[in-house]
Amino acid sequence: MGFFDRLYYGKAGKRDYSEMDMPKNRMSLFFLVLKDHIFDLVKVNVLQLLFWLPFLFWTYLNVFALQNIDAETILAQENGSMKLLSSMSGYLVMWLIGLIPCVLITGPSSAGSAYIMRNWARDQHAFLFSDYKDAFRSNWKQALGVSCISGLVPVLAYTAVTYYGQMASANLLMIVPLVLVLSMTLLWTLMLPLLYPMMVGYELRFGQLLKNAFLMAAACLPQILFARLVTFVPVAILALGIYIGNGIVVLVMSLYYMLFGFAFSRLVYASVANGVFDKYLNPRIEGAQVGMGLRPQDPDEVFDDEEDEEEEDE
Repeated sequence: MGFFDRLYYGKAGKRDYSEMDMPKNRMSLFFLVLKDHIFDLVKVNVLQLLFWLPFLFWTYLNVFALQNIDAETILAQENGSMKLLSSMSGYLVMWLIGLIPCVLITGPSSAGSAYIMRNWARDQHAFLFSDYKDAFRSNWKQALGVSCISGLVPVLAYTAVTYYGQMASANLLMIVPLVLVLSMTLLWTLMLPLLYPMMVGYELRFGQLLKNAFLMAAACLPQILFARLVTFVPVAILALGIYIGNGIVVLVMSLYYMLFGFAFSRLVYASVANGVFDKYLNPRIEGAQVGMGLRPQDPDEVFDDEEDEEEEDE
């Protein structure tokens, strides 16, 4: 048997793939998908990177400008510490404002990659370029809405911290709007892992999209926090490398995002989102399949689990 015959028919003497070989949970399915699509993730990452290049360029440009501030000269002047903080704050505000259009243009690309990752996370096939393009074109309006809010949120959060923070020193009641804005910022951050997968998988109006993402993020807070933590670690390492001026760390993490990082984050979000949708959304939709890519649950196992729960209750 030749190579292509073995590729198509399988290896002689090896047992056939059965439902019992399918993963029992989404964590196992995630690592199987990661192993099977590791090189495909690089291709998806390149598609996303094209739209994230303005963000990366703008960020590194501002970091370079910030590192070239002559801190010693400024500190030697009268009220030098205040002037240094003001200068750094000016760069930060300029960076945040410039992020709005940079983040805005990434929305449709995120929708395209979210569709591919949703399929892979359910162990379904996806035509990389054609499915990406179709999801890009059919969801670009809602995707721009989501990315527009994502671009505005950091500016609003920083403005609230500086404005209400200063006012709170004189009036403690100003802590209330500060906490409110920061809570909304955190809430939006937790909703994002669900928004793009839900957008490409269901026909919902924009208001329904936001409402469902809010409710399900609140209901599955531990899972969403875990997904955010996993994708935040590389960002934290990159920020730490920039802060301490370690060029090797910055180079390694920059290569991570240029080759792999954006697509990996989308796969993490899609895996978590599929589990959330199976629990709260798909059972309410007629004809929607639950647990795609997972081993079908044995009725005997379900019965045994119910008996165990009854015994525990007694």
